[in-house]
Amino acid sequence: MKIFTERNSVRFKGEIPLEVKHGKGITRDFSSCGLYFFTEQPVSLGESLELVMLLEHQNQGHKVRLRCQADVVRVEPGAGRLGVAVAITRHLMDPAGDAAAARS
Repeated sequence: MKIFTERNSVRFKGEIPLEVKHGKGITRDFSSCGLYFFTEQPVSLGESLELVMLLEHQNQGHKVRLRCQADVVRVEPGAGRLGVAVAITRHLMDPAGDAAAARS
C-alpha cells in the first residue's frame, strides 16, 4: 500500500469496493477525511452522497461495512467512468453489516 502525504492528511493508495447510489465503485486512494473513487454512476459537484465501503474483516472472514456521508468536491470524466473526490462529513462502522449481502 503506497502512502501519499500531500494535502491536509495522509492518503493511502488502495482499491476498496464501495456502493454508491444504486451502483458500485472502487477507491483509488483514501484518507481519514476523504477519498477518490471511480464509478459509472452519475455524480455532480456539490452533491451529498452516502457511500458504503466494504472492508475485509481480518478475523471473522466477512466484510465490514463502513458507511460514510460525503460531499463531492471534484468530478473528473474519464473513459466510461467518472473519477470522484469526496470530503467525508460523517462515518459509521457497521461490524455486523448485512452478513449475507456483505459476503457477495
